[in-house]
Amino acid sequence: MSSGSESRWSRYVTSALNPEAQRLVPQAERGATAGGRWDRTWGGIGRAREAWHNRETAAADTPPPELRELRLLPAAATVWAAAFVAVRLPHPAGWALAAAAAVLAVLLLLTATRRRCRQRSTAGFLRGAAVPLAAAALVCAGATASLAARTAGPISGLIAEEAAVTVELRAASDARPGAPDRFTGRPRYLIDAVAESGTAEGQRFGTSATLLVIGGEDYAPVRLGDRFTSAGSLQPLPAGDRNLALLRAAAPPEVTPAGGWYAATAELRGTFVQAAEDRGADVEGLLPGMVLGDRGGLDPGLEQAMKNTGLTHLTAVSGANCSYLLAFIFLTARALRLPRAPAVLLALAGLVAFVLLVRPDPSVLRAAVMGGLGTLAVLSGRGRLSAALLFLSISVLLCVDPWLSGSYAFTLSVCATLGLIVLGPHLVRVLSMRLPRWFAAALAIPVAAQLFCAPVLVLLQPQLPVYSVPANLVAAPVVPAVTVAGMLAVALVGVAPVLAAPPLLLAAAGAWWVARTARFFESAPGAVAAWPEGSPGVLLMGVCAGAAVAGILVLSRRDLPPRGSGGGTGRRRIAAGAAALLVLPGGAVLGARALQGGQVQEGEWVVAACDVGQGDGFVLRAGPESAVVIDAGSEPGPMDACLDRLGVRTVELLVFTHAHLDHYGGAAGVLSGRSVRQVGYSTAGRELPEELAGVLAGTPASRTRLAQGMAGTAGRVGWEVLWPPAGTVPAAGDDEENNASSVLLVTVAGPDPGERPLRILFTGDAEEEAAARILATHTDLRSGVDVLKVAHHGARNGGDGWSRTVRPSLALISVGADNGYGHPAPEILAQLKASGTAVARTDQHGTVLVVREGNAVEILSLPP
Repeated sequence: MSSGSESRWSRYVTSALNPEAQRLVPQAERGATAGGRWDRTWGGIGRAREAWHNRETAAADTPPPELRELRLLPAAATVWAAAFVAVRLPHPAGWALAAAAAVLAVLLLLTATRRRCRQRSTAGFLRGAAVPLAAAALVCAGATASLAARTAGPISGLIAEEAAVTVELRAASDARPGAPDRFTGRPRYLIDAVAESGTAEGQRFGTSATLLVIGGEDYAPVRLGDRFTSAGSLQPLPAGDRNLALLRAAAPPEVTPAGGWYAATAELRGTFVQAAEDRGADVEGLLPGMVLGDRGGLDPGLEQAMKNTGLTHLTAVSGANCSYLLAFIFLTARALRLPRAPAVLLALAGLVAFVLLVRPDPSVLRAAVMGGLGTLAVLSGRGRLSAALLFLSISVLLCVDPWLSGSYAFTLSVCATLGLIVLGPHLVRVLSMRLPRWFAAALAIPVAAQLFCAPVLVLLQPQLPVYSVPANLVAAPVVPAVTVAGMLAVALVGVAPVLAAPPLLLAAAGAWWVARTARFFESAPGAVAAWPEGSPGVLLMGVCAGAAVAGILVLSRRDLPPRGSGGGTGRRRIAAGAAALLVLPGGAVLGARALQGGQVQEGEWVVAACDVGQGDGFVLRAGPESAVVIDAGSEPGPMDACLDRLGVRTVELLVFTHAHLDHYGGAAGVLSGRSVRQVGYSTAGRELPEELAGVLAGTPASRTRLAQGMAGTAGRVGWEVLWPPAGTVPAAGDDEENNASSVLLVTVAGPDPGERPLRILFTGDAEEEAAARILATHTDLRSGVDVLKVAHHGARNGGDGWSRTVRPSLALISVGADNGYGHPAPEILAQLKASGTAVARTDQHGTVLVVREGNAVEILSLPP
């Protein structure tokens, strides 16, 4: 490239990004051409560099303008609140809310126009208040009408009855992998779908209900737009969920593939993924996720590493992907001398094609709008995004799709964009005092976004990814290349596979860099810091993030000297600000530890026998903040408090060994504020007790009747069901219910690969008859267990066959103090003592924690 053409290219890109930038470049420099004299050309380049340096210095010296574009903030906030409420209300209440907001808006406008309202400020205030109310009325009416259409006909009653139905559906998403079945280990797939018609009890009906279909491997090929038939039972989802109910498929689907652009884009996606796999370039499934948003093949270990380093947003299509693609198309078109307006239209057409390719579901549409807004800030020449345009876009998106109001992805996207608007320019100015401006701008992006998103992130996952900012800083440079090169590969792979290879390998190299970045920072010491859960954690993070933002704004507004000016006062202010920003995270961690003082710290326990009075309630630690719960006591309060003390937020498996109140009565306490993924139960009856079924109706967790031979894992916990035999439903009765108890052999893996797993036997309330059959059938129990849950709270009818056969090191007895049953029986205690087994009782020790020490176990008492 000649010097003149180089000058033209530099000048051209500058003009494309910001036309006003040419005012800083002298006329002689702009006139340099390839045919000009060498001294004139190089002199122009030197002057351009000097002008660019002066521009940087001037930008660093000038405080960012005040943010005055907040006129639409009340409207956006009101629309968001209205949408959040409207999708959770029954139809009459939703229409009433819409009508009330509309009437109030009209009254305010009428009052503002009356002659008595002579003060201009008062009239303006009333008109300004009417706008948010009118917008709220619009979104409430739209949400209520949509809900009414979805629930019309008999579908609402069928969902409430958890009826079995056969339905014809249209897929609203591709099939995506879900958690494997926890008992069979078989893979499961999730599909968002719209039911178009159905049959229940021989009656056919029409509907437009939205359902979440859960099926086996037969459902994996279903793609967006396909029509398919399925049969299964319905289960209601909580109010406000995008889908009305779960459909647990009990039969394989009959699929009619979609045509048109559905089929074309599906073929392109499949061809790209296959080409990446054939060349070994899928990078543990990360490349399809970064390019197409397809996370189906993402390695679980890599997925967790990206969560722990704040890089999760790179595993799916985000606003950044849309921004990079828009900028690439626009700048390429401008470099080819295309006028600005056609270049913008071409870029928007490319964005539409990209959305169709990666699937136009709500999260992608949200990313396209937010990413488009961010790019518009640059392409418009203003250099920053209009806050008013952001608030307007939020309002429009919520009117179109009010269910976004409860979406964490949407909330995080808005927070990140708002952080870049409000804090970004100020942070760049503060950092550029001692850093090159390009590096300050690169560092400001993840810091500003992280500060505004942090309170929401700790609500989702109460932990602090310590290395999030450096990880994003290291990974960010390759993300544009992955997006653009990946899209070029997608476009070429179907028509010219040979030409697609270079961009595919380039994108794979970038994905490899991101994966290695995640693995590296995850393995660094202290990569994840524990954080308080719930409202205290959100409040603490909000205070810390708010203090950091305030400090940055104060520093930015002060008259700071530029780099190299030698201003002592400025240096002291910068040092003070930097010290404050360094002290804040440390103070946050100390505050987090103080708030967590009442919780048992991670790594201190393996199994806990909760003090639930006369009943059973056991917790097995599966991983950070996750557990397997076996029984729940008789009341919700004690079980809820125990799980809070243990820091459990996710229950991977909730087991009710049998249907006696002292084992299931506290189920509501387990569900309180926690996510329950699966429920297993056993009972002598054909159905669960009505009281328990009503409590479980509030969770989307599937329910499985336990039977001998079932097995599964959750984190470090594995289990095998030893009893009852499959296909047997004894006659109802108290003795029969005790002997219908599910008996589980649980193994808990040690922290080090060389340590053997601990073996724990849970026996429910099984009595001597059932115990004899189990021990005779499962001869492997004679090799012993580490911990035995003594059957039936130590009652005589539990017998001593368990302890004689399995020879435990520790026996746990969950029993109420001064109970009227005489539990535990003296004979049972005497036999345990004679065999040298240590005994821990909840009536004497409160909540009992079992701690692993190498291949041995110790017990700790957790006082109330």
